[in-house]
Amino acid sequence: MKITLDSNDVELALNTASKRFIGNLKMGKGFSYGYQGDYRKQLADSFLGALGEVAYAKSQNKYFNSSYTDNLQRYSDSDFQNNIEIRTQEKKDYNFLLIRPGEKKGKYVLVIHEGNYEFSILGFFPFINDMPERLTNFGYNNRPAVYKVDIKELYNLNDL
Repeated sequence: MKITLDSNDVELALNTASKRFIGNLKMGKGFSYGYQGDYRKQLADSFLGALGEVAYAKSQNKYFNSSYTDNLQRYSDSDFQNNIEIRTQEKKDYNFLLIRPGEKKGKYVLVIHEGNYEFSILGFFPFINDMPERLTNFGYNNRPAVYKVDIKELYNLNDL
């Protein structure tokens, strides 16, 4: 499924990303799980994530609550109702879904930014149990291991 964001959608995502970034700054927290990016990369990655959430909401005609925390606590709810989590990536030669061990159980949707604010919503994968057979650090010993799910293994969005 393909979706294109308009300027209002992009503004909503940017506002959401900036609120999340400032909230983390106030709490003295950055990204977790071995994230190495400086503030510029954190802002860019946060913006990309919020763009993916807006794209998913628009594609499914769902309400986007622009969630962030303003009480100096980690936001622990899912991105969308029914335990739906959005994972957004830039398009590359080989995209796949990553899920970190210890993340909340739910249905993880993979959204790919194709460029020019055009997104592909590829499908979802139910993360209901640990998956040790999928653990990989991609050969980087300084990275924590993650679960890797290939695109061909994703479930159809209609089954969400």
